[in-house]
Amino acid sequence: MSITRRAHLTGNVTWRAKVFFEGRVIAQRSFGRRVDAKRWEADQLAKLDAGSWIDPARGRMTFAALAEEWQASRGHLAVRSQETTRFLLDKYVLPEVGAYPISGISAADVERVMSALTARGLATATRRRALSMMRLVFDYAIRDRRLSVNVARMVALPRGGTKREPHWLRPEQLGRLVMAVPPLCQPVVLFLGTTGCRFSEMAALRVDDVVQTPHGLGVRVHRAATQSKRTSGAVFGPTKTHQTRTVPVPAALDEYVRTRVAFTAPGGYLFPSPSGGVWTNTNFRARSGWMPRGGLGWRGRRSTIYGTPPRRCSSRPGQT
Repeated sequence: MSITRRAHLTGNVTWRAKVFFEGRVIAQRSFGRRVDAKRWEADQLAKLDAGSWIDPARGRMTFAALAEEWQASRGHLAVRSQETTRFLLDKYVLPEVGAYPISGISAADVERVMSALTARGLATATRRRALSMMRLVFDYAIRDRRLSVNVARMVALPRGGTKREPHWLRPEQLGRLVMAVPPLCQPVVLFLGTTGCRFSEMAALRVDDVVQTPHGLGVRVHRAATQSKRTSGAVFGPTKTHQTRTVPVPAALDEYVRTRVAFTAPGGYLFPSPSGGVWTNTNFRARSGWMPRGGLGWRGRRSTIYGTPPRRCSSRPGQT
């Protein structure tokens, strides 16, 4: 029998319900009334038949342990993405709910985490990323049959201020910007400003990626060199969209590109740093004078090129 009666020395009687699957007990629970034991047993069997049954013991795993498993499952993603989620976990989420069993975390607990991030004055984008990451961790638990409900999806994403209309550089502004940086940095700024490529995509381009198209020279964008937050070095991997595309070479850079192809050994960078290596956000900003006070930095109070800098532009170094 799956429901047994147990009489205690105190005179109380309990009913022990057990659920069997493939010859073994997968769940058991005691009740004060036999009708409650039968109702619970029927509910568990119905979930088994529907494929939605969750082992209660697997829900006792802490959120920290689950997050570690989830992080390990993301090894196929870009290093920068993994570093970002690791930082968010260690800095903001695990200190709040890391020791909690996942089955005991409620939507109110998730809201408490978000309130703590708000109290710390974190930007809306950071809080949204933290909540999105918690949703993904709980989604992983559901796929692994540890939970049946994602409580983080019961919490609305934080809302920030009204987004500003993007401000793109006019040709004359881009020209002034190119002339304001050192000569070695000028091809980089001109390429980014006229093609819309990400900085990491530009940094990874090699002379071998230059191709001849019916309309002139082009470059195959199929990899990216993002800067690691942990080591500050360049980490090569696929593009953010995991797609390959061919970008036309701007007419203003045609001679530069042809010269690089003609006089650079195979495998050399199309836009090399002063040492001949790969550009990173850090060394480009340092060499170009992009971020000094009162200089070219987009986030500074004033720009020496054309006054107040725009919030967003297609030639922004550091875009990954």
